[in-house]
Amino acid sequence: MPRIREFLIEETTRHGKTRYLFHRRPDGRRTTIGGHPGQADFEARYQWLVDGGDQQLDLEKASIERQRNAAAPYTVQELGRHYRRFVDKEQKRHALSPYTVQHYSRFTERFIRDFGPVPLDSIHPHQIERILDDWSATDNAWNNALRAIKHLFRYAKAHWGLKPNPAAEIEKRKVVTEGFEPWEPDDISKYFKCHRLGSTAHLAMMLLLEIAPRRADLVKLGPKNIVVIDGQHCLRFVPQKTVHKSAIPVTTPISVDLMEAIEATPTGEETFLVTSFGHPFTAAGFGNKLAEWRDASGVRSSVTTHGIRKSVGINMAENEATPYEIMAALGHSSPKVTKVYTEAADRRKLSAKASAKATLARLSVPAEQELEDES
Repeated sequence: MPRIREFLIEETTRHGKTRYLFHRRPDGRRTTIGGHPGQADFEARYQWLVDGGDQQLDLEKASIERQRNAAAPYTVQELGRHYRRFVDKEQKRHALSPYTVQHYSRFTERFIRDFGPVPLDSIHPHQIERILDDWSATDNAWNNALRAIKHLFRYAKAHWGLKPNPAAEIEKRKVVTEGFEPWEPDDISKYFKCHRLGSTAHLAMMLLLEIAPRRADLVKLGPKNIVVIDGQHCLRFVPQKTVHKSAIPVTTPISVDLMEAIEATPTGEETFLVTSFGHPFTAAGFGNKLAEWRDASGVRSSVTTHGIRKSVGINMAENEATPYEIMAALGHSSPKVTKVYTEAADRRKLSAKASAKATLARLSVPAEQELEDES
């Protein structure tokens, strides 16, 4: 069997046909290349094998053998196969929400694709940090990607005993942010001046101000959520964010103003808020629509749907609602989240008190005028 070029053997079969085999080393596999030298497909396949394709085929063969023997994954690609099945099961038993699965998959699939044949025990923290830098334009994006990669390697450790976990010691980046900007009373007044009773825009704002749901919950609220408790009409729903955790419902009395808005507005059979085509909004679609309504009313563009929820929480705290009262009204699963609103309200109150006690600004008034004012 003569070698007609590096690693390439020409062989005549017992049937008199000529075939070409790629053979890198004496103990390596022989890989048949279809076609003849000089043909584009033949040359492309040959070059791929020269560049290490034969070694990749060896790894894939070994990987298949490990799977047949139910052995622990050795490469990132093998781990990925097991991880996908695990995530699917977690979603089916509601341990992970579809949103979380979609969010994690954006990063884990990219990691599996980029590191496919790399042995798991050869990955180091600095390599993961380097790819996070390449993927991320902001610290928030960096933290989101890290959360997904950590989930992948936590699975590897818990289910396959992978040690050490290369993502465990990587710390998330500190992000200093005020979060969503709250709507101020002037913003809300401007909005209502533009969007009157009977419009979908008016009803949407009334629901946001009185029930304070997240977008994903708001677009699902409808007649089915109205219950009567001790003669009082209330809206009851389980927040999507906690439906598979605590599943504790939020129950809020419907005020006279809100009931009037519901009755005065064309609504759907299933949901209060419907598009111009009579269909329920999606969460993203409603966010875009509220932005249109906001812009039409001349409200500053920096405030969004979630900022209304934040305004409601701060307003409750400013009016002496306790943290646990706010937690119940907003459907928080932990007082930690409610603390954001109570602290914001406390800062406003403390700032107002401190400003009232400051005296240096009085120096701008001439002493004679100050005496006249006092007399």
